[in-house]
Amino acid sequence: MIELLFLLLPVAMAYGWFMGRNSIKQKDQSIKQDLSIKYSTGLNYLLSNQKDKAIDSLLEALKVEDDSVEAHFAMANLFRKRGELDRALKVHEHLVRHGNLPTKDKQQAVFELGKDFLSAGLYDRAEKMFSKLLKSDDYSLKSFTYLLQIFQSTKDWQQGINYRKSIIKLNDKRLLHTLANFYCEQATTAFEQDHFIEVIELLEQALKLDPNSCRANWLMAKIYENHKQCELACQCYQDIYQQDREFFPDVIDKMQQCYLELGAEDEFFKFIKKVYDETANSSALIAYISYVEKKHGNKKAKEFMLSALKRRPTIMGFQHFVKMQMSNADELDNNTSLDLIKELISEYLKVKHRYSCRSCGFNSSTHYWSCPSCHEWEQLKPFIGLEGE
Repeated sequence: MIELLFLLLPVAMAYGWFMGRNSIKQKDQSIKQDLSIKYSTGLNYLLSNQKDKAIDSLLEALKVEDDSVEAHFAMANLFRKRGELDRALKVHEHLVRHGNLPTKDKQQAVFELGKDFLSAGLYDRAEKMFSKLLKSDDYSLKSFTYLLQIFQSTKDWQQGINYRKSIIKLNDKRLLHTLANFYCEQATTAFEQDHFIEVIELLEQALKLDPNSCRANWLMAKIYENHKQCELACQCYQDIYQQDREFFPDVIDKMQQCYLELGAEDEFFKFIKKVYDETANSSALIAYISYVEKKHGNKKAKEFMLSALKRRPTIMGFQHFVKMQMSNADELDNNTSLDLIKELISEYLKVKHRYSCRSCGFNSSTHYWSCPSCHEWEQLKPFIGLEGE
């Protein structure tokens, strides 16, 4: 009897294993069938334009099978691109609340939810989401970028500056450039109140973060000018030329005035001749031609101007050449014709945009430090070419 029991025991174990395996297969098949039904139902709702019911059905499917998470990210991003933020929020919030998602997927869900809140203008909620990811290897840089975008929109410059140490550790040039402009914004407020020392300290901090911030030197030159420290202002203008040659034409007149205050106009013209030789821009040419005319006479100045226009023809340069011709016109009819040409050119230049954003192409007649279109800092610069510099 005992021998028979030992013989039946392996059979019983084999039978138990077979039944258990069969039960697991049936359970898996039941789960997959349930999942398939929910997805089919969700797709049917989508096709019949019942989007809210479709979302509920697809979210229910997620509870059954976590492998569907990528499909939900894709669906939510599609809703956001179409401007259906309420639906995108619903999907991403469900993913954030889901308890069994891997860390990587959970962080992605938090990041995408932050973008939803930002698109909806809910800055406080967006800030909260991005702040959760500042120690994430995958999302810290992106989160800081969006946080600074939020602080820029709300003009909360100090809040951005509070993250200075963390941003310096990341050593990202774009973030450092943005933070430097936050300091410039604070310096602008201090400048309006004529707080000399505070302005200088803030701008020095800006230049530490971004040595190529011409805005910082531009503001520094202004505060030095206001306090009759023209030599230091001139050095700032020279630094601007080294930092951003495209922006430099906008400071030539102010720079010349500083050299005049110092009684060093010859030094200015020596520098501006170097600028013209290296860039051939019209503003530098027009500034230098007055020196040629003063030192060598009108004839030499005209010859130089004609040579310059052949080298690089611009409407601005031609306008100045017409003005030079008018000053020596002998015949009244000829002078009237030149006056008409000058007036036409002046009207044309008035309606033309002077600045163009190097980042997005936005055009403007007024200079902005932050582009009104793409919100990038220090990207609006004078046009270059026939209709510009």
